[in-house]
Amino acid sequence: MTFEMGFILLGIIQIFGFFVEGSAGFGCTVISSPFATSILGVTTAVPFGTIMSTSLALILTLKSLKNISWKDLGKILLACLPGLLVGQYLFYAIDPAMAKIAIGAVVMVIALFKIYQNIIVPLVLKKEMKEEDDSPKAKVLRVICLITGGVVHGAFNIGGPLITVYTLSAVKDKTRFRNTMICFWCIMDTLNAINQFRNGAWTPYLWSAVVVCWPFAAVGFLLGIKFLDKINREQFLRVIYVVLFAVGCNLFVRSLIEVI
Repeated sequence: MTFEMGFILLGIIQIFGFFVEGSAGFGCTVISSPFATSILGVTTAVPFGTIMSTSLALILTLKSLKNISWKDLGKILLACLPGLLVGQYLFYAIDPAMAKIAIGAVVMVIALFKIYQNIIVPLVLKKEMKEEDDSPKAKVLRVICLITGGVVHGAFNIGGPLITVYTLSAVKDKTRFRNTMICFWCIMDTLNAINQFRNGAWTPYLWSAVVVCWPFAAVGFLLGIKFLDKINREQFLRVIYVVLFAVGCNLFVRSLIEVI
């Protein structure tokens, strides 16, 4: 076991990342990955994120088995698992930086539209919010987001925002949405963890970082769970869309800097 002061800083970041994860059902890896990469290095940061996410997601999934939308989870897995295989092939055929820029831009546009609908219209313009569009066109677009999310996740491990767009419309209850997303990531991250273990990524240095940072992550996760219990559906949607915009913006800007 080793110890570095950087582990403490990374642990503090985990509080915020897992607060978002505990309340929104996604976001911890995207939020902490820039810091984890700079402190641990790429080869350790990737399995670090997987282990941290899987361990806490598994605990909540086991506690929430009766409050998961299994039907919608099945649809998500059926759409995403084949996409993972396609994405793994496309990883070698597509410029990852350009793909991430495009995905970040799409997520930002979707999130901005939803922010306008759910925050600007009712809170700033003081107008009644329109009902969600559930036309055939809207349903097709959501399914396209889901399938594309599976492909993107297989190629670049960043399909979460697109998958979230579909799940938000499929699962209306805020707690069931969070639990369904957490269960989905538990399954996906377990597959990633097995693959990383087989490739020798689980090093003593990795486990040193996990041991130090896990308690911080657990605190953030519990606070996020309690925060979700305190807000209603409308407030929940506003939080989700702001997080989606932040994730898309982060992805877009970081990838653009890589290209420049």
